Amino acid sequence: MPTDVDAFRQELRAWLAANVPPHLRRDQGADLSDTERVRDLRAWQKKLADARWMAIHWPVEYGGRAAGIPEQIVYVEEMARAQAPETIGLLGIGIAGPPLIAFGTEQQKQRFLPGILSADDIWCFGFSEPGAGSDLASLRTQATLEGDHFVVTGQKVWTSLAHHADWCMLLCRTDPDTKRAKGISCLLVDMKSPGVEIRPLRQIGGEAEFNEVFFEGVKVPRENLLGELHGGWQVATAALQNERGILYVVNMQINLKEAADRLLEFARERGAGTNRLLRQRLAAFHLGTEIFRFTCQRTLDKLVRFGSPGPESAIIKLQWTELTQTMPEVAMDILGPEGLLYETLEPHGSRGRADQMFQRAYLGARAASIASGTSEILRGIIAMQVLGLPRGS
Repeated sequence: MPTDVDAFRQELRAWLAANVPPHLRRDQGADLSDTERVRDLRAWQKKLADARWMAIHWPVEYGGRAAGIPEQIVYVEEMARAQAPETIGLLGIGIAGPPLIAFGTEQQKQRFLPGILSADDIWCFGFSEPGAGSDLASLRTQATLEGDHFVVTGQKVWTSLAHHADWCMLLCRTDPDTKRAKGISCLLVDMKSPGVEIRPLRQIGGEAEFNEVFFEGVKVPRENLLGELHGGWQVATAALQNERGILYVVNMQINLKEAADRLLEFARERGAGTNRLLRQRLAAFHLGTEIFRFTCQRTLDKLVRFGSPGPESAIIKLQWTELTQTMPEVAMDILGPEGLLYETLEPHGSRGRADQMFQRAYLGARAASIASGTSEILRGIIAMQVLGLPRGS
């Protein structure tokens, strides 16, 4: 007999079949400008939210479906199966929303959560700073409480989507006499406030996904303090834990499988099978993706049973980094000298061309060693918390 999960899958599959915009399907290679793409993705997310297919893990009273882990896994699988477009407000849904639900006042929840769901408000995160990336507790951006508002001065860097964002979840030091994490607070900052300056960082592939953000005497109402004064570290920890939750694991697994399939198809088209060395590298990459799939499945099983992935999730990120760097390297070897002919594109132009896709992936792959936790830190977590080795001197 069909289970509730089966019924959930069929309902979602039918809705996606009727509603996914053809020009935004991930396999269609839509050639849109960055502005057009963001506009259309906002409209797509609003359509999802209106049908309660956005943030399904959120409580029902805040627009979700209170979906359990099996339904969340099905959700990611079916979105990939339908080639549904990416979620433009994913940072808000997955990282900003849960801390707002956990630490926000009722007024803050009513004000911010609907806009996160509908993509009327895009969110970014002011966490990393020059000199305070991996060691986030050493951040120096200051927020001074003056009556009914804070005055913020400082700089953030590697801020994804800041150039499109409406709001920023900002970590800043509110107690300058307290070192490390104890003097940090979390503020919700309107990105259109006077004194906010955004400078896109142009990447080697031509994109400008990341940004520097400068705060010069920015006034933030005290009512926009999330959680307790000087209690921002707890909020940040909750936000970053959600970054490696269920959707993170399943998305990584599915996206890597899709990349592996594209690489093998590309290799066949280019006749790479006649090269013994390339055959061996393709086989090793295929085996790596299968091992990764089993690692993800073990983590998901632990999530289902215990509700927490534990430190083993660091293994997933480390494996994903190595594989996502290997894939374009193999593809570039298949391309040979042709791989050097790279046309600088708009961030999402010519997405249907396989050669351009692999070239762009090659240029961007180095960042995987840093994003969402550096490989060195992840190896330290695995050594101490998984293998039980002593902390290094």
